[in-house]
Amino acid sequence: MNLVILGTIFLHIYILTISYGIICKIARKERYWFGIYLFLFQLLAEFCFDFISLSGLGFEKFLFPIFLYAYLKIFKKYDKYQAGFISILLSLLYNSSHTFISVTLSSITGDQLALHHEELFFFVVLSLTYFTIKKIITYFHLEMTYFDKDYLYPFLKNMLVAFFTLHILLFISDIVSTFPSLNSFGSILSSIVFVCLLLIFFSMNSHKVQIEKEIELEQKKFEQKHLQTYTDEIVTLYNEIRGFRHDYTGMLISLRMAIESKDLQEIDRVYSEVLVKANQKLRSDKYTYFDLNNIEDSALRSLIAQSIVNAKTNDVEYTLEVKDIITPLSMELLDLVRVMSVLLNNAVEGAVESYQKQLEVAIIKLDLETLVVIQNSCKKRKVKSEDLFELGFSTKGRHRGLGLNNVKEILGKYDNVILETEIDNDVFKQVIRFKRELI
Repeated sequence: MNLVILGTIFLHIYILTISYGIICKIARKERYWFGIYLFLFQLLAEFCFDFISLSGLGFEKFLFPIFLYAYLKIFKKYDKYQAGFISILLSLLYNSSHTFISVTLSSITGDQLALHHEELFFFVVLSLTYFTIKKIITYFHLEMTYFDKDYLYPFLKNMLVAFFTLHILLFISDIVSTFPSLNSFGSILSSIVFVCLLLIFFSMNSHKVQIEKEIELEQKKFEQKHLQTYTDEIVTLYNEIRGFRHDYTGMLISLRMAIESKDLQEIDRVYSEVLVKANQKLRSDKYTYFDLNNIEDSALRSLIAQSIVNAKTNDVEYTLEVKDIITPLSMELLDLVRVMSVLLNNAVEGAVESYQKQLEVAIIKLDLETLVVIQNSCKKRKVKSEDLFELGFSTKGRHRGLGLNNVKEILGKYDNVILETEIDNDVFKQVIRFKRELI
């Protein structure tokens, strides 16, 4: 075995390992283990198919996604759809690109020249395959973050069927190409598979853009709807304060007259029945609406306003504290909406079930980070905080614990965002830390 063959084998494993690393965002150490896993598969496949005289018919290519699926399912703990999608995606990316480039290059150089310098030819093909796959992954954004959006799951399941169809066609093209009289047909079929794969990627991206535009439009409608509620509430509060301002002079006159007459009983009565009640009225949780003006992000402001309305509807005492001007947080709009929706809705539901019925939300701007604190009263339960983020776990019943698991997956994409969870008897507290970059 010469150096060219060794280099070809190494490059083959290297391309697949790098492709897997880019798509799944894995560490260097895991890439080494994945490379070893691929190498063992190559040895096993070559030995088995040589032994039963099926080498060269493409059976190892056909079984390759199953081999990848086992790795992703067993070692990475991906769910069956994610594991299936990524395994067949990697297989199609490599095999269709390699075959297409091989067919195209041999058409340019001629079959005789390709056969005469076979080892060098395949080394060049693999090199071009590497750059092609890398370009396809980056151009179509085929990273793992693409597949963790739950609103794309139904579409991706359909794409899985399309991928499997292309995988079957590619296998057929390999078998057909072993017959000299049908070699041209096999080349055409493999080229069609590659072009169809690119068209599917275009379709995936256009669908993703369309869905996200629809979600953004729904979010704007949501903001407009609750902006009106917010405006009406502010007008009502403003009128109340105007009325209080009008009455304030009368309160002071009553207190002054009591003081001038040195009537301690009257002073006590005026203080208890007038000033204390007025103070309690001004400290009412409905006046927390004013703090919403300090939040610049309209989406976040609307979500908190909606949570105030929900809490008010369910007789939950709601306290909001936003003392500083809060600029938009360092997170994609859709991700922020999904995370805050889950946390605020869960907080309201938890407070409704509790005896105290209290909910506190604070957004605190520090020198190096912005904190979003959501704290609610809750029923006393023996629950570990780490269990809350497990897929399917819920204190509300079976198959309802998807929200916090989604939050965990979304926040996992951001190195600058940290979620801290505390459960202390009948108080549930979540703190999101948004780290700010130093300028």
